[in-house]
Amino acid sequence: MRPQLPSSLPRLRIPYFGPGEMVFAVAALLLALFVYSGLQSLSQSSRLSEQRRVLETEVATLTTQLAELQGLRDYISSEEYIEAVARTRFGLVRPGETAVIVDAPAALRRPRVAGERWWEALFER
Repeated sequence: MRPQLPSSLPRLRIPYFGPGEMVFAVAALLLALFVYSGLQSLSQSSRLSEQRRVLETEVATLTTQLAELQGLRDYISSEEYIEAVARTRFGLVRPGETAVIVDAPAALRRPRVAGERWWEALFER
């Protein structure tokens, strides 16, 4: 025997999903998947374009550094650099030239006093 429900309570209806509702639910699910996929693609595209911009900036910086280093390499391997180093570091001279070594005492300068103006150190009173 079935228990009797009080007549004051509304009867609950079990929802009915027919073919129309099922098609609508599947279409809504597919639409949600397409929107999600589109947003993922847009997000990835944005990240990739930002990464590309950063890498292009880095390539430009490295290209500039490469040009500077190649110029430095060319200068260091030149004859004028080798001659300048031979003269300044090693004191070498060309045949027929005479090397003169100047041995002068260091200039005597008094140290600056705190609060002293720069020109007062140059022109003593």
